[in-house]
Amino acid sequence: MKISTFDLNLFVILNAIYTEGSLTKAAEVVGITQPAVSNALSRLREKFGDDLFIRTGTGMVPTQKTENIINDIQSALTLMQQSVNEPDTFDANKTSRTFKLSLGDISEGRVLPFIMKEIDQHAKYISVGSYSYKRSDQVHALATHNLDFVVDPIIPISDEINSYKVFEDDFVAIHRENHLLSQINNPSIDDILAQKHLHVSSRRTGSHLIDVELDKIGHSRNVALRCQHFLIAPTIIKSTDLVLFATRSFAKAHDLPFIEIPAEIPSMEYFLIWHKSDEGDGGHIWMKDLIIKAFVEAKK
Repeated sequence: MKISTFDLNLFVILNAIYTEGSLTKAAEVVGITQPAVSNALSRLREKFGDDLFIRTGTGMVPTQKTENIINDIQSALTLMQQSVNEPDTFDANKTSRTFKLSLGDISEGRVLPFIMKEIDQHAKYISVGSYSYKRSDQVHALATHNLDFVVDPIIPISDEINSYKVFEDDFVAIHRENHLLSQINNPSIDDILAQKHLHVSSRRTGSHLIDVELDKIGHSRNVALRCQHFLIAPTIIKSTDLVLFATRSFAKAHDLPFIEIPAEIPSMEYFLIWHKSDEGDGGHIWMKDLIIKAFVEAKK
């Protein structure tokens, strides 16, 4: 098969069917009709002499032939996308564009006020959406441009993405004013763990980094309250005897007293994550720099 006789747009459609697992969803991603996708798949099947995808009750399942060629096709599409992007053409003052981010509630507090202030002053046609995505769905969302950026402590294991550490801070034990812990000289880890604790997590199951590290040294927390969002945590801490393990910058941002944790606890890290196909896009570069600056400001 000569590449000169092959419609390269068919590779775009093949990749969309592979990533979406559906002809209808692939049509939405590519921006064409579902019959046009079906026609393209027929042409691909003829070219390769293979079904390429088998329709099942759960969607379009790739054949082994598709699995054998998809990595090369995706790499080629990424290179072509990088080649046609033109960074110098992006003008934040004139361009209308929506950037889609996946942020936790703490990251929203660090990022959104800063970037929206900049957008309000210098990029009035730019808008931002913040969404929650499961980690298992992040790479797919980035690849299909349902997301532009993810901020998360965990970098997905994928050759499709790039990342940059935007934040690092150590954990402290946060408490209310005049808490018993503030009256103890050099409180030990046992003193801290003797208190009732507040644990914040949007996940229904799974251990926090703190609990994993405490378990390594034979300790555990007495969690009296588990809540989903950090937004409510300062109010709870100020009005109860509960103790919260969170970052030093979080305590300072909410004017909460805290003490050091006398144990080897790794610092909290957050990474900015994006798809390699967006490298070189002027708007993407602009927003990436803005998010990085927001985290720098959050540490001040």
